[in-house]
Amino acid sequence: MHVGDRVHSLLPSLYAMSQLGEPSEIVEMYAMLMTDQVTRVGKREQFRAALGVIHACADSDVTDIFGYINERMKYVVKMAPMSDILVLGRHLIQHGVTGVLPPLPRAARADDGGRYTPEFVARDHVATAVAHLGVSEREAWSMTMTGLVSALRAKYPPSPDLSPGSNAPSIEEHDAALEWHDKVLAKRNKMNG
Repeated sequence: MHVGDRVHSLLPSLYAMSQLGEPSEIVEMYAMLMTDQVTRVGKREQFRAALGVIHACADSDVTDIFGYINERMKYVVKMAPMSDILVLGRHLIQHGVTGVLPPLPRAARADDGGRYTPEFVARDHVATAVAHLGVSEREAWSMTMTGLVSALRAKYPPSPDLSPGSNAPSIEEHDAALEWHDKVLAKRNKMNG
């Protein structure tokens, strides 16, 4: 973001996500941000969470742009419209926690859908990046989940369908094999007389 003569960046890195709280709190925050809140209290907490995500992802102090919660727990409005804060917070936490990529084709998935995990342990994802992508720990902490998953998909392309029966021959292949088998048996029977 360019504001006057200053440039600010928002990077939903694994490090920034780890600053949102304990691993279980990160998952709870993600769920709250991605759910349409209906109560006034829910909407207020959702807004505060989105603001917290933005501040965690900022490379410098962005209170003059996005505002802050004061000591009386009231939001102090600054340059950015309040309506943009929730949208931006949602996008940042998605890129930081789950990644924003098209789903793999059904045949390439390891199982029948995602698994729920009650915690987001950023250091585990950092270790994956270091071990499988050959990046430094510092570089890994700077990655977003979108970047990590994209790099892993590029290095380890999805394997063909491994579900039961996926390698079974087609009906045509089956019929051709049976026909060949019948011919071999007929020749063998003719030779053995």
